[in-house]
Amino acid sequence: MAGMQQQLDFIAYIQRMLNEGDFSATYKFALLHAIADVCIEHPLQQPDSELVITLDELVDKFILLYWHHAMPFAGSSNGDVALLKQNAGKQSKVISVLYECQQNDIRNIRQLKDSPYWKQIYRATLTTLKEGPLWRLQVLAKQAECFLYPHSDNGKFIKLNAGIAYSFRRFYDLVVYLAKNAWLQKIQSIKDNQKLLGAQSQLHEFLFGIDRNALNKARPILIEIQRGLCFYCNKPLKDTHSADVDHFIPFARYSTDLGHNFVAAHSSCNNSKRDYLAAQQHRDNWQQQNLVKFEKILSTELAAYFYCDATKSLAVSDWAYSVAQANGAKLWLNKDEFVIAGSKPVASVQLATTGIIAANDTDAATFELKATNTDILQLRYFPNLKIACGHFKTGDDSCVEYLDAPLDFGSLNPDKHFLARASGNSMNGGKQPIMDGQLLLLELITPQSAGSLQNCTVAIERQDISGDNQYLLRDVKKIADGQYQLIAKNPDYPPLAADDSMRTFARFKGIVE
Repeated sequence: MAGMQQQLDFIAYIQRMLNEGDFSATYKFALLHAIADVCIEHPLQQPDSELVITLDELVDKFILLYWHHAMPFAGSSNGDVALLKQNAGKQSKVISVLYECQQNDIRNIRQLKDSPYWKQIYRATLTTLKEGPLWRLQVLAKQAECFLYPHSDNGKFIKLNAGIAYSFRRFYDLVVYLAKNAWLQKIQSIKDNQKLLGAQSQLHEFLFGIDRNALNKARPILIEIQRGLCFYCNKPLKDTHSADVDHFIPFARYSTDLGHNFVAAHSSCNNSKRDYLAAQQHRDNWQQQNLVKFEKILSTELAAYFYCDATKSLAVSDWAYSVAQANGAKLWLNKDEFVIAGSKPVASVQLATTGIIAANDTDAATFELKATNTDILQLRYFPNLKIACGHFKTGDDSCVEYLDAPLDFGSLNPDKHFLARASGNSMNGGKQPIMDGQLLLLELITPQSAGSLQNCTVAIERQDISGDNQYLLRDVKKIADGQYQLIAKNPDYPPLAADDSMRTFARFKGIVE
């Protein structure tokens, strides 16, 4: 696994690159973005694998990234005087050639590759890449520091150092965000651009936004293969002309239009999903629809407008969902309902536990819960669990019952939420006392989804000397030197110092009346 220290070094290096690099033009921002894109499009055998990236791939990415930049920004100006400059000197050769192509009715990258202009723009871009950003990207404070890839005389590829591709995949959102914002600032700083930009309110959308006209080409094809139904809710699309074309992997996560990444949806479903990844069941349906059953139809019908590669689309989705699972991210299920990445309705669910002292401590004990299958939403209730409100008390999950889910807590997930009773009096003080015998609603937390536990009420597990599990309910308070105390609401009970033997497994959500 790529070491934690290397990942920290990666972030520090990217930060130094943006602060200490010489950015006289925007090419190095484009190269950083392009490398990040290629890394998520190539599955890795091992996290510490090297990755070979051909210059052909980087040329393709450059042209794709600069395509929108070669369109006139100011509607009141005509010709190339309305093009934003990418440097303080004369207009970029890449932009000039792309602009010429667009003036000759070439409307997308696929048409460009099939046109007589392709060789010219390819050579211009490759020359630009080789003469500048490919070796200047890693020059910090006027000295080469080849942390990402070695500088070599090879004219066909670069090879990312071991673990670098993994770091690009792990921190893709951050790298692309930083690259785009630095790119924007550079364009805004160029004097010749300032009279074109005006208030600059639409600059980001112009440079990096979605081609809405091209999306319209995908709508009728998607509606046909979906039989006139919304992809997400499976209800009829009443007005097929205004149905939304949604990026299944959100454009905010991966800003390249791939032909197999689109689905047709109600505006209400699309607006509710926004920039979230969809739940696993939607992902399964998307793969079956777009990458299996209708893969060839989408490739045939959309290749004139979008890059169509089902294998690359699958690789991008694998990357996006692996990151989501590692981070314990929320996945959109339907309106106002989410599930945690990695949680599935299976025969048994294990409670992954979280260290009190370190929220990402994965060396923790677990216990099993049996999943429920019922049409009425019910939650698991463990009468023998005994969430102690006093001192640690032995309990177990040997007995499970099912109770109707309470109605006052919004959307509940039977794979995450469960019920148990308080036992003792240590939490019966303060504004929201927890009394002996009250029924508690608790939410399972994982090392990734726990977040900050400061001032939260949590259920804690430890094992006694005989190996039996013991449980306790306490508030968490951070004290000096990164240590934590477990605080009772009843002042008669002194604070407990958290130690490595204790693991949190659930967050207290409320009392069920």
